Amino acid sequence: MEFLGTNMTRFLEKFKAIRNNEVGLLNRGRIAILVQLLIAFSVQSIVLLIIYSFQEPNILVYRNSLLLLLLILGLILLYKQVSWKKVGHYFIFCLTCFIWSNLFLLQEGINIVTLQYVLIIISGGYYILGFRWGLVYSLVNALSVVALFFIKEFTQIDLWVGNQSISFYEYSFALVFNFLLLIFIHHYFFRAFKKTSRKERLLNADLKNSLLSAEKMAAAKTNFLATMSHELRTPLNAVIGMTNILLEDHPSARQKENLEILSFSAENLMSTINDILSFNRLDAGMEQLENASFSLERLLSNVHGALKLRVLNSDLAFELEMDEQIKGMLVIGDQIRLAQIFFNLVGNAIKFTPRGFVKIRAMVLNTDSAGLRIRFEIEDSGIGIPELQQDRVFEPYFRAEHHTSDQFQGTGLGLSIARRLVDLHGGVLNFKSEHGQGTLFSFELTFPELMNEGLKDDSMSEELSTKIEHLRILIAEDNPVNVMVLQKTLTRWGLLADVAENGQLALNAVLAKTYDLIFMDINMPVMSGFEASKQIRELSDPQKNKVCIIALTASIGMSLEEHPELRYLDDFLLKPFSVEQLKSKLEQSARMGHSNYQV
Repeated sequence: MEFLGTNMTRFLEKFKAIRNNEVGLLNRGRIAILVQLLIAFSVQSIVLLIIYSFQEPNILVYRNSLLLLLLILGLILLYKQVSWKKVGHYFIFCLTCFIWSNLFLLQEGINIVTLQYVLIIISGGYYILGFRWGLVYSLVNALSVVALFFIKEFTQIDLWVGNQSISFYEYSFALVFNFLLLIFIHHYFFRAFKKTSRKERLLNADLKNSLLSAEKMAAAKTNFLATMSHELRTPLNAVIGMTNILLEDHPSARQKENLEILSFSAENLMSTINDILSFNRLDAGMEQLENASFSLERLLSNVHGALKLRVLNSDLAFELEMDEQIKGMLVIGDQIRLAQIFFNLVGNAIKFTPRGFVKIRAMVLNTDSAGLRIRFEIEDSGIGIPELQQDRVFEPYFRAEHHTSDQFQGTGLGLSIARRLVDLHGGVLNFKSEHGQGTLFSFELTFPELMNEGLKDDSMSEELSTKIEHLRILIAEDNPVNVMVLQKTLTRWGLLADVAENGQLALNAVLAKTYDLIFMDINMPVMSGFEASKQIRELSDPQKNKVCIIALTASIGMSLEEHPELRYLDDFLLKPFSVEQLKSKLEQSARMGHSNYQV
């Protein structure tokens, strides 16, 4: 008995391990039903054999002995970790053979015990093996009943009386036992089904809560970025603006050197802020290209000139090479985002090249009706990227591991942003790198609508310079330092501007006077820039409600484009802005002569 108990305990532990390895609660319930049916029918066979032992030996003894052996073999197969689905087929097939032996071998007819077995097979087939095999086994056993009806017509066997060789005791035991098994199968399966449904509901509720939490986190992230952008850009606007003004006041050589260092440091900080915001905008799918004509030669020269300060006192040769065909040509594209690509790629090359060279190349591949196809290359002789890490080079926040990696600081977003911006332009950013030998980044872009740069610049310069001098401007800004920077910059072009410290005062100023252009800060006390713009647009006077309104904001980035009141603005200027950007907005306003806004 002790040996039997030990083996039974071992088997039950093995069974629990098999069941727990299954992922779903429903499949675990199916395994449990299979094992318990195998054990239950084995117990039934043993009890029937005990009952038969008090009778004369007959075929029933041999048949139940064989069934018992087959059932025990099924348990052994499970113990040996044979697939529970295969064992399920084996078990249902054995019961099917058992019923057919009742009907055709023993000719016992269709009594209530036989019907119970059929119902057990049908239930077990569906609950253990699923819909398809449940249907197959149900049809096979239902055919046995149909077959007996045909047999009755030819043999006159009484279907419901059957062979009287079965004693009252075994018949009664089988009857009660099978009813209990039917109740158990349905109860256990639907209990497992209920648990599965409850777990699914809880999982859905958890997923819903997780989704809400993720949305709240995304909103909090957006608000945080907008707030940090505003808090950082506002003082940076004053720093960069005042530095530019001081540089224009003919400083001494020493003062100029110090101011250029200050300007360069501020621009570096601005570049980091721009990288973080650009990455989040690209990640959210909000970044869009803005096509305008620009000089590709001038853009590359500006990038080269701006980054040349980083290599002034080093052994690094920093070169710009471009085809003659590019010079003197205007192309159509997004120069701001294109410049961002170059600043990230070239800045990275300079950072990881302590000596040797960094080269920017622009080569014309072909010119056709689609435009100018140009291949850009940024090559360096720096430390390169280890081969095992090259697959991850465009991942956000990734920085290659070098033995000197502590000296290379940064956000790890530059290459990720560059690749996404190249993708946005319709190109593919490729690279080749050898550890310790250098790296080559390359991409190809097509620029449509080529034109001669000189003709356009000469024909428009005089016209624009006379027009902006007559612009009537209102500055709606609550930060006195930013007001001073903007006023000093406007004075360079002979422009004087009125000032309103909040949105309400800006509205009052528009009611009292007619303006051509309003520089409207978004975040102001009393009344926001959005609300002031809305109320200006609702004025009845067409000269006032169609005034050009350009938003001055430090928090544009993730959400301004989705703001419902953006339609009240004509354009925006992101703080800190350059002198060239401000001049461009003034010229654009002068060229239009009125606002593009339409109610």
